[in-house]
Amino acid sequence: MAAQAQSASRTDFREMPIFTAFFSWWLKYVPSRIIYIGAKSTKRAFEFFSITLLLRSLLSPWKRDETDTSNMALEDKVRVLMMNLVSRLVGAVVRSMTIFVGLATISFTFLATVVGVVGFVLLPVIFAYLIINAISI
Repeated sequence: MAAQAQSASRTDFREMPIFTAFFSWWLKYVPSRIIYIGAKSTKRAFEFFSITLLLRSLLSPWKRDETDTSNMALEDKVRVLMMNLVSRLVGAVVRSMTIFVGLATISFTFLATVVGVVGFVLLPVIFAYLIINAISI
């Protein structure tokens, strides 16, 4: 029963005329699959790098390495506050670099999806152009 429902939702190109089926496959089905896979890959990269979590915790101490300053002498408090500040600075630098790499990965994935769709649709034009230029040489 599930196989019938699945096959009913698919595009069956065997029931169309061959010319219509080819262009329907070339200009509709495959580009929509490329976009679907690209969107899932982009979403997965966004979830992998946890950019929203990194932005929320940007100024948190690195690995939560923070010391309490209660009941300390003034000199020790200043030293501990400086160590806490350095820990926050290290955390901000590491998280910023991770956010940068994540955004670069997401941008690359999105760009690859766009190039894949446009390249697939224009492949016959590119192929014809290359053949015409090869003949004229």
